[in-house]
Amino acid sequence: MKTSEAQLLAPDCLPSDQASAPAHLSPQVSLMDKNTDPELVPPPPDGEEPPRTSPVPVAASAVSQELGEGDPATLSTPLETECGTPSELSPRIEEQELSENASLPAGETNRPEVGPGEATEAVSEEAAPEDEGDTAPDGSCILTNSADNILRIYNLPQELYSEGEQVEYAEMVPVLRMVEGDTIYDYCWYSLMSSTQPDTSYVASSSRENPIHIWDAFTGELRASFRSYNHLDELTAAHSLCFSPDGSQLFCGFNRTVRVFSTSRPGRDCEVRATFAKKQGQSGIISCIAFSPTQPLYACGSYGCSLGLYAWDDGSPLALLGGHQGGITHLCFHPDGNRFFSGARKDAELLCWDLRQPSHPLWSLSREVTTNQRIYFDLDPTGQYLVSGSTSGAVSVWDTSGAGDDGKPEPVLSFLPQKDCTNGVSLHPSLPLLATASGQRVFPEPTESGDEGEQELDLPLLSTRHVHLECRLQLWWCGGHPDANVPGDYQGEEEQGGAGGGGDGLI
Repeated sequence: MKTSEAQLLAPDCLPSDQASAPAHLSPQVSLMDKNTDPELVPPPPDGEEPPRTSPVPVAASAVSQELGEGDPATLSTPLETECGTPSELSPRIEEQELSENASLPAGETNRPEVGPGEATEAVSEEAAPEDEGDTAPDGSCILTNSADNILRIYNLPQELYSEGEQVEYAEMVPVLRMVEGDTIYDYCWYSLMSSTQPDTSYVASSSRENPIHIWDAFTGELRASFRSYNHLDELTAAHSLCFSPDGSQLFCGFNRTVRVFSTSRPGRDCEVRATFAKKQGQSGIISCIAFSPTQPLYACGSYGCSLGLYAWDDGSPLALLGGHQGGITHLCFHPDGNRFFSGARKDAELLCWDLRQPSHPLWSLSREVTTNQRIYFDLDPTGQYLVSGSTSGAVSVWDTSGAGDDGKPEPVLSFLPQKDCTNGVSLHPSLPLLATASGQRVFPEPTESGDEGEQELDLPLLSTRHVHLECRLQLWWCGGHPDANVPGDYQGEEEQGGAGGGGDGLI
């Protein structure tokens, strides 16, 4: 959700047995940035920040929410890995010893159960609304983007890993803040990120009139920068970011161009791949990029309302698709690699495409999108359920396994987490948890002018009436039917401050 969006799931990655070794930034990266770009280093955060520590998942607790009428859809998968992180890091992270991933059998996750239909809500208390959210690929934390140009990282609530029959969930507080200099266009996690390997725990972000920044997800420090220049040797900002599945490259979207940087060599050297040449191809700003999890290709969406498929190795065009009425804002591949989904701004349809027959959409889903804000959607790890937000605030769930017969499947579940726009949704990669983020940019409207006189001076020039401002980051339990109870009216405090805007972040 931009202005208040949260992306919760990990980016599409190759299976672990197919992914190559992660690319590591050189130890000189942080020194290079501090020496060459001191103005790009964000100021230290106010006050002392709590250390980033991940709880040891000996046992887990539950968060339950009635998601409308009927039983909640089960989106759970086994908990496979432990998300532990070192409590202290040396200045040179690359020289640390990396601990082995610890596993936890699914049968040992005795989660204290919560009564069905009862809500637990975790909300940030920051001054600015959450704009977008994105869950780390290993599920250990959540990254959000807000209208105040700050990226925040939240650890999962400690109570999710604690033992007990009844749990009260404390309000979530960010453990790291990373300040950008201007409006943040896009951000994403490193595709092979793991909290047990600090040298893979970093985030990329792009903001207006700034280079692409690589942030350390443990310390919040700037680790590297990637710079792009136009034909006048002027710095240009990327509008979209996406790491390759093997982590060796960073793909960045520009106007009619995709630039590819090597993650092992920060700086300005890059490969330029034009998407439009000689009045042919995909025009407009490349607004989103997604990789197929099974095939060597990637998809690009543009604000020119088109979709393009390209070969990973050389960027050669494979197909150009059209079907949306607005600029493309989000893409997501199905785990089988044969289908992908696309959404656009001011477009009420989510389209499903089949790579084996890409001439026209396979089927479409209806959702309410009436603004230019990015409204994100996500697939669960199995690819069966698709979840999307809307400008009305409603969150809808579709079963994609039975779709395609009637051309426009109806949602199997729909609920209203808040009255404001729900622009960010993200499903946890291993737990049955859904994260939603809400908020939008609100521009005051002129009030009716009365007769000239002293009374006119008492009237407000602008008004934001009829607008519900609920900028929240919320977590929802999507599991089965628990037995124990927690207070059904428990809520976190609502964020105060300005309105947010329309992922690449978490739960």
